[in-house]
Amino acid sequence: MHLAIGSQALRSADETSASVPGLSPDEIAGGVPARGSRGRLRFIRPAAFATAAVTIGAVVLLVTVVNRDSTPDGHSLNPTGSPSIAALSPAGCPVRSTNPPPALPLHEGDAAVFIADVTLPDCTRVGAGKTMTKVWRLKNAGTVPWKGYSLRRLDVTQRADQCQTISDVPINDTQPGEMVDIRTDITTPRKPGLCYVRFKMVDASGTVVFPGSRPINFQIIVEEL
Repeated sequence: MHLAIGSQALRSADETSASVPGLSPDEIAGGVPARGSRGRLRFIRPAAFATAAVTIGAVVLLVTVVNRDSTPDGHSLNPTGSPSIAALSPAGCPVRSTNPPPALPLHEGDAAVFIADVTLPDCTRVGAGKTMTKVWRLKNAGTVPWKGYSLRRLDVTQRADQCQTISDVPINDTQPGEMVDIRTDITTPRKPGLCYVRFKMVDASGTVVFPGSRPINFQIIVEEL
């Protein structure tokens, strides 16, 4: 897992008029009365109604798509654009995360750089029902001391078929320019598969420090040994 997070490592994430068939230009423009084949007046419905119907339909569709991947409070369930955790398998390891929307760090001048997976690099094969220690090495590459920082697990509800960890992994206080090893114990499930767990760095108040950066993760393949 390779990433750089912080103010120096932000990456970007990612009205035309329509004609209405069967209506003359006058009918489209005015919505004025027109004479029918028997000499009776008939009112032409303005094209604005058709346009509004199309627009409303598009808005309803957009709201439906957005809400499908959101929690009741409006926060995205999949904020980084990563694949659905339920759909992952060992064949898809390593998982390639996409960039979240660009955003400045919480504290001006704060920055972090991923250095290495000290233990359990991506796609390491481990036995089911085992407990081991994961260690990441990061560098405080900014000007803000890290005091009271931690890594918060994103998928807090831990199912039986997922790797189990604590929800908040503490980070030793780290001064600008220093490196720090962050460690947490992992207990693998008894069912084989791919464990893909993501964390975001938060400060002492529990606020995400680098909202515009990819999560830190571990991904290991659990198998029956």
